[in-house]
Amino acid sequence: MRIAVVQGTRPEIIKNYSVVKALRAARAPFEVLDTGQHCDRRMSSSVYAQMGYEADRVLRAPYSIGTAIEWLQRTFAKHGFTQVIVNGDTAAALAGAVAGMYSDLEVAHIEAGLRSGDAFMREERNRIMVDSVATTLFAYTSYEARLLAATPGVRGRIYLEGNTTVDVLHDFADQIAAPRRPGPYVYVTLHRKELTDSRARLTKLVSLLRKVAAKVTVVFPVHPRTADALRRYGLGSRLAPIEAIEPVPPLESLALQKHALVVMTDSGCIQEEAYLLGVPCITLRENTERHLTVANGANLVTGFSEKTILEALEQACEPRPRCWPPIYGAPGVGDRIVGRLVGLDANVQRAKRAPFECADADAAVH
Repeated sequence: MRIAVVQGTRPEIIKNYSVVKALRAARAPFEVLDTGQHCDRRMSSSVYAQMGYEADRVLRAPYSIGTAIEWLQRTFAKHGFTQVIVNGDTAAALAGAVAGMYSDLEVAHIEAGLRSGDAFMREERNRIMVDSVATTLFAYTSYEARLLAATPGVRGRIYLEGNTTVDVLHDFADQIAAPRRPGPYVYVTLHRKELTDSRARLTKLVSLLRKVAAKVTVVFPVHPRTADALRRYGLGSRLAPIEAIEPVPPLESLALQKHALVVMTDSGCIQEEAYLLGVPCITLRENTERHLTVANGANLVTGFSEKTILEALEQACEPRPRCWPPIYGAPGVGDRIVGRLVGLDANVQRAKRAPFECADADAAVH
């Protein structure tokens, strides 16, 4: 047995924290392989430092998904890997899954089953392809587990062990407990291509955020992709009174979210984090793949209409209990996932074509 944890972006580094921790505790032979998708140090190296681990191998050639797949295949063959773990809906996850499939390795997909219903979204296409390749699928909630079980193209075993973000919040609770700045404030993150590739849409949102910032502080760590778009469209000098800051490390971001009045985002991961932290979320997109956060009243999906966004902000700021059903499971998610994978290793050939197994939600998520 030799496991490759394939990743290449900031969210994967964070979400795989407890998987790496559990692999270490189990003394399982493994390496972290980084495809270099996020080459900006603020989005990779400093994140590894906070999460307490490093990549064992990093793709040093100029990044492309084809180059990443070829590098992973060579690495798998040369170093005798038998299993691949990928996480989420990134190009790195897709590269790891494809390289694993063509190397005849077991592929485990953490964060399986998310669907926004948007066929034009790259991340959606990545998710579907990775789920179809995976031999082991770890869903975050019962909603995704049921969806996977009903999907004809899914052939792998399905397990419901919870969301690894729960482990991050548990293990680093003391480091995010104290407020980082005085409130009240709205915490904003924006980075998706659907926004940054549209001058009109980004201009509209900057104008809206300026209006919000005239009434309440808006803290806006600017993603490198978004910063580049702001420069291209001549919006960089038009952000005041928005408090635009450099990207912040993971624990700083979690602390800022935890003590925010409201979170406004186009990120999938931050929708989950806000839910777990008990902070209302406004999702600045036309859709979401985190359906239970909406169903449970924690998340409002607004699209890009200024009127709808402002109404949602007013609704989110209303005093109300901020405790929603525990859909993402209890701490120990990384341990449960690794336990499944190490246990499955002895039955590799049987697992390749075995029918899926969907664990009961109440039994699997303690």
